[in-house]
Amino acid sequence: MSTHVMVVADRFTGFVHSDDVRTISGLTAEINKGVFDDGDGEVLLHEGQGVGSFERTYVQQAIDRRKLTDRIRFTGPEVAPEGRDVVHKHSENNVLLAGLRQLDEARYAADIRVHGDNELLLDHQTGEHVQGMVIVEAVRQLFLGVFERGYRNRWPLSDFYIVWNSVNLTFGNFLFPLPAEIRCTVRELSVDKPDRQLDFELDFELYQSGKLAASGQVGFSGFPRQKIAVLERRKAQKALKGHLGASA
Repeated sequence: MSTHVMVVADRFTGFVHSDDVRTISGLTAEINKGVFDDGDGEVLLHEGQGVGSFERTYVQQAIDRRKLTDRIRFTGPEVAPEGRDVVHKHSENNVLLAGLRQLDEARYAADIRVHGDNELLLDHQTGEHVQGMVIVEAVRQLFLGVFERGYRNRWPLSDFYIVWNSVNLTFGNFLFPLPAEIRCTVRELSVDKPDRQLDFELDFELYQSGKLAASGQVGFSGFPRQKIAVLERRKAQKALKGHLGASA
């Protein structure tokens, strides 16, 4: 009989409440101590949040040293995070999407991928669930990814700056450090004036273990970068003058 174990980053130690869950460090320590040397059946490792190529290699090296490759293995392939060009993050640790895919003309889906050292977790991580701000940032990365994958190639010579105009988010359940998927449908509100402004709306749903964890709608726009730079500078100067004038 096979034993199934969910593996999560050390950051999510609060989620380790039974023999079905291990942190990376906890699992490798047990392997190194010979806990799995004896016994019948395979030990199948399931990749939870915070487990990427670097962490899998660390676990695999421990398995190899104990000569347990025929008994302990990860059940699925490694899933790489989306690139900087898709989600506009400079550090891989802060990427929250993997496997972004277009289902049809208007629908997209991606796997949620939370690194143990994600910027939103560095201050503290308490309890068993992943904090809601991670979902907010995942939605932001989703609409950026949808634009890059579905629309950028329509205007390959243009450089767009993407901003969001509105967000309506409802939490339906806690998000735990387990696999999750976010799906969306995008609507084109205005795409006939790319030299001025592109407008979109996106409905999204985040599912985990078959349950709806969050849903909502976001509005976002794309501006030619040179235009948004001028507009932003003008508004920044106006805000500064308004503050200094009020303080005089």
